[in-house]
Amino acid sequence: MFILLAAWLYFTGFFIISFMKKDISFIDVGWGPAFSWLVLAGILHGPYEPGQLQVLVASLVFAWSLRLAWYLHGRNKAKGEDPRYKELAKDWKGNYWVNAYFRVFMVQMILCLLVALPIFLVISAPPASLTVTAVIGGVMAILGLGIESIADLQMAKFQKTTPRTSKFCRLGLWQYSRHPNYFGELVFWFGVAVASLSVSYGFLGLIGPLTLTVLLLKVSGVPMIEEKYRSHPEWDKYESETRVLLPLPKY
Repeated sequence: MFILLAAWLYFTGFFIISFMKKDISFIDVGWGPAFSWLVLAGILHGPYEPGQLQVLVASLVFAWSLRLAWYLHGRNKAKGEDPRYKELAKDWKGNYWVNAYFRVFMVQMILCLLVALPIFLVISAPPASLTVTAVIGGVMAILGLGIESIADLQMAKFQKTTPRTSKFCRLGLWQYSRHPNYFGELVFWFGVAVASLSVSYGFLGLIGPLTLTVLLLKVSGVPMIEEKYRSHPEWDKYESETRVLLPLPKY
């Protein structure tokens, strides 16, 4: 119940800031740090001192969330409200900000809690030493974080140095995958879930990355991005030459 209250306070706080800024897409910057906030809340309110496993998972989440927030803040600060949210809001009926609170901020709170399930399983468990499973999960998470970071840097370079007439990034990982950043994101969270297998009922932690997989591949990630470009004359060739996620050559 305390974690739920902490999540509600966090996302309501970001709603208030977004209301003051008149920009609901500001919640994107808050998505990453939400997980750090919940880790801190869980550790400070929990009955146990953190063990090696808890320290590992908390450190991974802190690194992931702060990097993502820094990147999104830098990317979005000069762009104004994200067009995705404008598209989402065009069919709303009633008060815009009431809709935004429940349809965006509270929905994101629920999704955050689901994705963070492996974190809660670890930080609520008694202090645990590192197991082989935890180490494998940690290595997976670090690898995923590295892939995501590299992909974001390559996309930022592409957007700064490439003429606007070129729509599709072919730098580095992007020459093999249309969404290598999402691939890195999923590897990270599956790594955290694998680490959570070291505690009781840790298998339930797989709900987190599986939820994220559905979101990215079927709901708000890949479908929304690719729909914008399907009418581009180069799309069919680009789609046939690059994989959706896995950054490896397509034979």
